[in-house]
Order: sequence, then C-alpha cells, then structure tokens
Amino acid sequence: MKICGIVAEYNPFHNGHKHQIEAVRRKLGDDVCVVACMSGDYVQRGEAALMNKSLRAEAAVRGGADLVLSLPLRYSLSSAQGFADGAIKILGMVGADYLAFGAEDDDMDVLSAIAVLIAERDVVAGTIKNMEGGLSFALARERELYNRIKEKASIISKPNNLLAVEYLRSVKEQGFDMEPIAVKRVGAAHDGGAEGDIASASHIRELIRGGKLSEAARYMPPESFKVLKEAHGKGLVLDELSRLDCAVTAVLSRLTADDMSRLPDASEGLENRLFDAAQRGRSFDEIAMAAKTKRYALSRIRRMLFCAFLGIEKKPGLPNYTRVLAFNERGRQALSSLPEYEDFAFVTKPAAVKHMPQILPEFEPEAAAAAAYDRALPSYLTLDMSREWRQGPIYIKNIQKT
Repeated sequence: MKICGIVAEYNPFHNGHKHQIEAVRRKLGDDVCVVACMSGDYVQRGEAALMNKSLRAEAAVRGGADLVLSLPLRYSLSSAQGFADGAIKILGMVGADYLAFGAEDDDMDVLSAIAVLIAERDVVAGTIKNMEGGLSFALARERELYNRIKEKASIISKPNNLLAVEYLRSVKEQGFDMEPIAVKRVGAAHDGGAEGDIASASHIRELIRGGKLSEAARYMPPESFKVLKEAHGKGLVLDELSRLDCAVTAVLSRLTADDMSRLPDASEGLENRLFDAAQRGRSFDEIAMAAKTKRYALSRIRRMLFCAFLGIEKKPGLPNYTRVLAFNERGRQALSSLPEYEDFAFVTKPAAVKHMPQILPEFEPEAAAAAAYDRALPSYLTLDMSREWRQGPIYIKNIQKT
C-alpha cells in the first residue's frame, strides 16, 4: 500500500485541505493511503484549537484523509523546526512513501535547495551573527540566505513555504525516503480572508467565534462541517479563546524567572521579559504583547507562554509515540500492517500508557493539557476530565470517496 504523509493542524478541516488531498489522489491514484500527522488540542501559532484533536481528526477523515495521528504536545507548541521534526519522525515511522505539503510557490528545485542551505554550518553561523544585530530568527536567516541566492531567499517569508522547507530539511536529516509533493496553495492566503469557496483557517475561525457558524459552512466540506456543527451544539467548540485567560494568567503569575528559563526557546534573557510581563499582564494577550519585541516574534512568545502554562520544559529528542486519533477502512489496513517497534508506539489504548514508562513522562502533561482545554469549553460542567486517558480512536466505516 502506498502511503502519503501530510503534516496538518486542520483547525478546522476546510475546502483547501480537501483540495490538497484530492491533488494527492490525482497524482498517486485513488488507492493511496493519506496519513495526516496533526497537532493536538493546542496549535503551533500558540493558542488552543477550535475543537479537540479527536473531533478535528474525525472531520479530516470524513473530509478525505484515511488515518490521522497526533503530534504530541511538545512538538505542536514548537518552532517551525521542532514542529517539522516531530511530524516527520511520526510519518517516517508509519512508513510514508511520499510527503505532500501546501506551498505558496511549488518550485520543488528552489524549495529543496533552500532546505539544504539552511542546514549548512556557515548559514547557521551567519544567521546567529545577524541575530546579534537585533533581527528576529526568521529575518536573520532570510538575510543570510539572500547573500547566497539573492531574491529567491524571500520564498521562506511565506508561511507555507517556510514549513515546506523545514519538512524537506527534516526528511533529509532523519534519513527517511519520502518523495516530496508540493501542492500549490489555492484561494485565500494563509491568515487571509476568503476567495471563492476557499478561505483560510483563521478566517473560518473568526466567522465561528463571531457567531457566524452558517457562513463557515461555505468553506468546509459538508461532512466535515457536520462534525463542527454537532460539536458546536454540544458546547464542544472553543468559541472564545479568552475562556482560558483566568487559568493561564493564574499559573503564569506564580512562575519565577528561573521557571521561565527552562522553557523551550528560552535564551538571551527572554525568560526575564516573560516573567516581568506575566507579573503585570491581566490577560494572555496582554502578557504576550508586553513580552514581544522586534526580535522575538509574537508566535514564539505565545508558544512559550502556553508551554509555561502547561508545564512543558526544554527537552531534546524526537517523539517516541503517537496517538491514533481516527481512521477509515484503508487507514485501518495501514495500521494493521505496521511492524512493532521497540522504541516507538502507536497508541490506541491510552489507559495502557500507565504501564509504558518510556511514554508516560510525555503523555501525562498531554493529559493534563487536555483537561485544561476541556475546562475552557462551554459544556465543561458536563465533561469527563479524563478524556485523554479514555478516548480511543474513531473508526469511520463506509465513507464514500469523491
């Protein structure tokens, strides 16, 4: 069975995601198994997701994916490099033959060349030197690349291109044999509005959180929108990000600068800025904006603050497990054909993790983070806060492929 991996957040799954999967099937055939590695209850931009990971995974399978696996919390709340490294490790363990990704520019030669360049020692050194002049990491690296490839360096200023380059770098560094497939992004830009029946995920979230659920339907596959609508009716959609504010600010205000220094990406005294901001800020956004500078991007600050709230500290290494979130029959067959690894687990029975000491230290913070997420939902009083220990994979039968 041919397997094509996709790294995703599906926050929420929309028509652009469906277009990407359809493009993969046109290229590789209808029998290809599309496996998505998806971030969990918190996402890479540094915020809580619209729906929990199981619901988003169900919407993805109903929208065209065959199997959805979770990207553990630490990597979901990581920089582009860490996000890519974690997801590529998981897709490599599932045996992906191909890696598909969206990109604003689908020139594979240029993307691949940049992926090689950014890992070169002198480019890394030049980037660090540029940062000493006060530039953010992204601008410092782009300037260093400009010295080598001129205008082509600007390709990584676009968010999907940046992730594409990091995926390609990670595949090479980890030694996996995945053929890359760049799918040119269509419709609205990342974090943009809408164009035709395709809108950015951020625009769809704004509609939903603005009370315009019915308008969001235009931009989502009907079967995926149905999952969202039913979840909304049950109070399982995080309709206001500020619902987390009291819990987040209470935790952050108790942390010391030393605590902040142990966070992923903490360096160069940034922990002191976070500590000072946490003492003064009255909301998550206020704290994040107070800590932000020209050098430290807001997304980096937001990720670090969520890591502080959820107890995620610096730790080297790659994932040693993934949760199986949802699948159809083809995805089930792909799972059943996987070998058993000594150092990596595909978790289908989360309660069993209590007897897996190699996984438990990473799984416990994830379970606590899921409970914190659930407490922010409109229906929290009716929820079982042990979801992470009880929720098994969602098996969706008899889906009609289109």
